[in-house]
Amino acid sequence: MVPKILVVDDEEEIRQVVSEFLTREDDRVVLAASEDESLMIAQRDNRGVILLDVKMPGLDGIDTCRALKGHEKTSHIPVLVTTAYRERVLEAFDAGADDSVTKPFHLEELAVRVESIDQIQHLTDELERAAAYIGELHKNFPRL
Repeated sequence: MVPKILVVDDEEEIRQVVSEFLTREDDRVVLAASEDESLMIAQRDNRGVILLDVKMPGLDGIDTCRALKGHEKTSHIPVLVTTAYRERVLEAFDAGADDSVTKPFHLEELAVRVESIDQIQHLTDELERAAAYIGELHKNFPRL
């Protein structure tokens, strides 16, 4: 399964470089330049992973992450924050981020982290389906 990735960064050059690299890696990429745009896209489309810059004008990435994780339609989407400010990483994790990468980052590392976070999400989904199935079995066959 090819993950769909939402890249959120106010710097167009970063959005373009990341998009071109991840597209070569056979990922489907959607770009957003602002927090408002990212929230709208994430709520409208089912994304595999959101790459979110921490420092943006207006609502910053920490608040955007908190909003994504606090909304029913987007709370399950893994968020990987990117930041040049290492001291903000703990804030990002506190807001619900699933992983982080420090700028400037290596594109290969970013691709591996996206793949890893997508695989973890896939396995989590499988576990949730299995738990629901087991729950149904116990309801229908209580003596098992």
